[in-house]
Amino acid sequence: MPRGWKYILLALSIMLLGSVPLAMQSDTGSIAGTVVDQRGPVENASVEARNAICGAQGGAVTDASGRFRIDGLRQGRYSMWVRAANHESVWLAQVIVTGVQTATRDVYLRELTAGFVPTAWH
Repeated sequence: MPRGWKYILLALSIMLLGSVPLAMQSDTGSIAGTVVDQRGPVENASVEARNAICGAQGGAVTDASGRFRIDGLRQGRYSMWVRAANHESVWLAQVIVTGVQTATRDVYLRELTAGFVPTAWH
């Protein structure tokens, strides 16, 4: 092989290896869903997702239809915490985000009744 071809192949290899981190960055997914209670959609609920391994996190607030979407999440296993005023909070232990797919999780929140104190607050 002529001497010049070796340098061309080396340069191409370096450029290909340099593009791997860029390809990995675009390999993100989303979590989307709806938050409801016994009356219907829950507006302004806070939805947080945290990666169980690296600690990366994302969040969203539900719209008037109770819908939320968290984009740009790296692949992996996430836990979700859903909170809303006058409702019991819900923790989902495992939501799997894979590639460019959207994981769907709908959440039901129970409304707090007057005088109700969660057992963790006793």
